[in-house]
Amino acid sequence: MTAPRPSGTVLVVDDQDDLRRLLVLALRRHDLEVVDAATGEAAMEILDSRHVDVLVLDMGLPGMSGTDVVKSLRERPETATLPILLMTGSGSDRSVIEGLEAGADDFLGKPVRLDELVARVRAHLRSRAAWSGLVEDELRVRASVVGALSRMTLSSDPESAAEAVVSELARRTESAFIEVLQLTSGDRLQPLATYSRATGVVRGGPPAEPRRAQLLHSRARSGPWVDRPDREKTDHASPIWDAGLGLLSGAPIYSDGGTLVGLLLIGVSDETTGSFHDRPAKLMAAAIDYASILTAVAGSALADRRETSAEEARLRQVLVGREFHIVFQPIVDLETRDVVGYEALTRFSDTTPPDVRFADAARLGLGDEFELAAIREAIEEAVKLPADMFLSLNVSPAVALVAADRLRAQLDGVDRPIVLELTEHVPIVDYTPLRTAIERLGNVQIAVDDAGAGYASLRHILELRPAFAKLDISLVRGIDSDELRQAMAAGIQYYALRTGCRLVAEGVETDEEANTLRALGVDLAQGYLFGRPERLPA
Repeated sequence: MTAPRPSGTVLVVDDQDDLRRLLVLALRRHDLEVVDAATGEAAMEILDSRHVDVLVLDMGLPGMSGTDVVKSLRERPETATLPILLMTGSGSDRSVIEGLEAGADDFLGKPVRLDELVARVRAHLRSRAAWSGLVEDELRVRASVVGALSRMTLSSDPESAAEAVVSELARRTESAFIEVLQLTSGDRLQPLATYSRATGVVRGGPPAEPRRAQLLHSRARSGPWVDRPDREKTDHASPIWDAGLGLLSGAPIYSDGGTLVGLLLIGVSDETTGSFHDRPAKLMAAAIDYASILTAVAGSALADRRETSAEEARLRQVLVGREFHIVFQPIVDLETRDVVGYEALTRFSDTTPPDVRFADAARLGLGDEFELAAIREAIEEAVKLPADMFLSLNVSPAVALVAADRLRAQLDGVDRPIVLELTEHVPIVDYTPLRTAIERLGNVQIAVDDAGAGYASLRHILELRPAFAKLDISLVRGIDSDELRQAMAAGIQYYALRTGCRLVAEGVETDEEANTLRALGVDLAQGYLFGRPERLPA
């Protein structure tokens, strides 16, 4: 069966009328549609008004030369890829070079052989038809992606979005392997969703092996890629190439700010690869399209996760490196000014305020680890204190509830009175579990922090009946000259007395404040007047 002849419209431009008519006739005899023009200006008008598939152009035109026409056409997007076949009778190599450099695709010398002209025109028409077919195929693929998107319900939750994209790719392609990974701290890669023919689509999975993660991260930083495994190279000695993959394409997933936060991998098996000469291009196009979808839908969430992961890694380093130390502030009897106990306070090497650091740790699920580490360090250091002094340790109700056994293990064997100072300032909905947890801690006393600073601390006193309540510094500062502060402190003192606890005034800096507090019935105090928080000598 004879292959169909390529069809299309050819524009012939030559100022010699006889030659132009001859060329037109030869092309029309081969079932080609032909239009003609005698000048470059006329040719431009035709190209402005109708579609042309191939241009046959004489270089030596009067007025607008053939080279000028070529340059003008190459500057216009709609004719930038138009096949242009130049004709010249000058015999000068220089003129040919100028025409080709201007953007012409082919060259014919004069006198023109008609059979060669027809053959060259047909060749360009075949190439243009093939290219148009590829473009149309690609447009159909992209249109199908858009159509698939319209049917997909995508969530900003990274796992849900990744699972939806992987499922869609598995349904629409012949891929043997698909994976969406998020980039976490330390450039680690954590799977969000994976597809293989053996397992189907699954969420999550173990972190990528470090060497594989390093290789994939390096490639993703350079943009999309497609690769064939070279079994001889150690760079591909990775589990991903052990599944009989013949091609692997990857595309990065970005945050809104353009930061790399993940990547999409699509792998094609060896047997599938061999039947598609254009498989690499299509594979990369699919990776780019669907990675772009994930960028738009889940990029921000992945960026937040990466930042959270990095923050968690920094906090864990603080624990592992013990980048903190304990200082002790004396607590005195206001009547005798004798030291009766010490509060242990945590200070961080990078000068982060303790309340900020502990709040960040709690937000990232590391609150109990930080509090227990600080308590452990304080107990170890406190052996340097006089044995008859009580030790006040800060602990949140959350840790007392969740980590009561671990806290009890740390407190067992301490041969001095222990006071646990509850530091959380928010209401507790149910005090019964907290009271039970405190009882399990053994022979310890409870102090409630920041009495007078809000309702929560007063409710703690009422519900927990602590041994001590800490009078907030906002009431203590300037109390000697402020009757309203004195009245409130007196009320809290009466409230504490009726609930069976003793008040400890915080932040006392002057003798006048100390004397006024003593007159109001406050028993104990701490502050710069009696001693700053300091490290114990070695």
